[in-house]
Amino acid sequence: MKDIAHTVHIGELIAVSKVFHLNPVRMITLLENDLMEVFENKEDFLVKYGNKKSYDELEDWCELNNGKIFTKPK
Repeated sequence: MKDIAHTVHIGELIAVSKVFHLNPVRMITLLENDLMEVFENKEDFLVKYGNKKSYDELEDWCELNNGKIFTKPK
């Protein structure tokens, strides 16, 4: 992912890092290397992963109150 600063706010990064049990620097590295995804809204997430009760292809995912979804693939 290029230009993370325009996609992810520091507050979002800190909140999600606590959910995923990662430090913010590690999250930035994962985002830069496309090992973690950020979706601007739930519709974009559903286009890629579908609407399911569980997502076996993901280790974890987190939806923020602003609609952004962060995913942590396995």
